[in-house]
Amino acid sequence: MEQIDIFDANLKPMGKKERRRAHFDADWHVTFHLWVVGQVYSGSVLYQWRSTEMENFPDMLDVSAAGHILSGETMQDGIREAEEELGITFDSRRIHNLGYRVEVADQENGQKNREYQGVHMCKVEIGLNDFQPQIEEVSGLYWINIQEGIELFTDKRSEVVANGVYYDPKREKWIESERVFSKDNFLPRIQNYYLTAHIMAERLLDDKLPLSIS
Repeated sequence: MEQIDIFDANLKPMGKKERRRAHFDADWHVTFHLWVVGQVYSGSVLYQWRSTEMENFPDMLDVSAAGHILSGETMQDGIREAEEELGITFDSRRIHNLGYRVEVADQENGQKNREYQGVHMCKVEIGLNDFQPQIEEVSGLYWINIQEGIELFTDKRSEVVANGVYYDPKREKWIESERVFSKDNFLPRIQNYYLTAHIMAERLLDDKLPLSIS
C-alpha cells in the first residue's frame, strides 16, 4: 500500500501513513499539480478528464496532471510522474513553481482532504497527438481557451467549447473530440483555483513573470 508523509498544519513532519488512511484521518500531506499551457486556440490551458475508474471524482475535469507525493519523494518525483501520466517529457527549465496552495475539503465518502498542493505551470509547443496518456488515469485531454475559461469562472458565460481527445475503450484508440463544458464538469473546489490558474496562464504566455498562487 502506498505510504505518504504526513505533517501538521505548519508542514512540520509527523511521520508517514497509508495514503487512504491518511485521508480518512484528516492528515495534512503534500501533492503535486502541473498545469500545461499552450498557444493553441489563441492560448489555452490543458485539462485532464479523469478516468471513470478513479475512486474519487471520476469523469470530471481537473488539473493537467496531479498526484500525491509518496513518502520520501520530492517535487521532482512529481514531475516524473506527470510525465508518465501524460506520456511526454517536460523541459524542467520551463517549469515554473507557483508555490503551495492549501485545500481543505470533506467528501461524502468520509475522506477529508488536508493538502498542501505544490502548484507548477509549464508552457509547451506541442499538439495533443504528442501526448500518450495513461488510460488507467486519464479518459481525455481538453484545451480550454484562457479567456473563455476566465469568463466561465467569473460567471460571464455558462459554458465553454473545448477541443481535445478522449479514449474509446471499444476501439482502443484516442479520438479527437469537441465538447461543451460547464462549471459542473470540473472537480469541485472551494477556492477560485481554476480562475487563478487561467490568469497565471495568461501571464505565462505574455512572459509576465513571476507567477504565484495561494
